[in-house]
Amino acid sequence: MFIINKITGDYMKDVDVIYKGEILKLTRFWGNDKLCLWIKNPNQIKMPKMEFVGGYPNEYCIFLENLSSEDLKEIKTIDGEILNIKELKNN
Repeated sequence: MFIINKITGDYMKDVDVIYKGEILKLTRFWGNDKLCLWIKNPNQIKMPKMEFVGGYPNEYCIFLENLSSEDLKEIKTIDGEILNIKELKNN
């Protein structure tokens, strides 16, 4: 529930998550308010489905809507808990 509270409402706070062994920021993209996984390290731009989304060289993310349901199940909290992405999308 803590994670959901941090990424819903009018203000989105970045939340560190683990996806495919990498620590990324779960956030809402500033351009369209869609949930995405934002890079924390330049080496992460080579991850599958990562796309360039900005004018600065470090603006890359994976939009959750582009991930399969199996991929979504791989997104975990830093503590290793699986996130309920459907619940996040509905908030």
